[in-house]
Amino acid sequence: MASVKAILGDAIAKFFPEWTIAAVRQVSPHFRRIDLTGDNLRAPHDAGDKVQVWIPGAGARTYTPFSHRPERGAVSLLVYLHGEEPGAQWGRAAAVGERVRVFGPRGSLPFATLGPAVVLFGDETSFAAARALRELRGPAAPLSFVFEVTHADESEAVLAELDVGPRTLVPRGEGHLVEVERRLRAALDRHAGADLVLCGNARSIQTLRAALKAAPAPHGRQKVKAYWAPGKRGLD
Repeated sequence: MASVKAILGDAIAKFFPEWTIAAVRQVSPHFRRIDLTGDNLRAPHDAGDKVQVWIPGAGARTYTPFSHRPERGAVSLLVYLHGEEPGAQWGRAAAVGERVRVFGPRGSLPFATLGPAVVLFGDETSFAAARALRELRGPAAPLSFVFEVTHADESEAVLAELDVGPRTLVPRGEGHLVEVERRLRAALDRHAGADLVLCGNARSIQTLRAALKAAPAPHGRQKVKAYWAPGKRGLD
């Protein structure tokens, strides 16, 4: 039986804009690209914005849109099919022609305000954000990405298809954040004065911020956005 909170949420979601799933493609075993169309997508939105897809009975799940085509009122989402949580179940079941309620796009990571050079740390939930940043800046922009991942070969294939540019993948394991920190420092050395973006797993972000505070690595502004935390629903 649905909870009172879920019933109220479903009632409120009826006032969200409705989008139509125009295409679905299985990019890899754990990733699906879902293209959607909606009238409010004809208006401009900023790279790094978020949308929240309403899943009946389960609440909203948050994604970073990319490949915005305002002339068609279209946008793409990359869904990480991780476990059996509602977002993954929705992504697996999504089919062309289905209509979904979506809140947004609205502000999340302000990519347009960052300096020319950017170093971004993230994980599988950050791949679409990396693509959105690359689309904004173009193929020659001084961007570097460092990702912690579970399936390195699969993630590399997905990122290659997204064409995000220079990237480093660090497989998860005991002490892997030490290697992530080393790779981040190396990227910041290559891009003097680059802005730093930390997104994805809240615990990883916390660890890396503490390490960079204890032994500062020169960089410009720092933007932080935790997308999730172990044992908790999506945070953003």
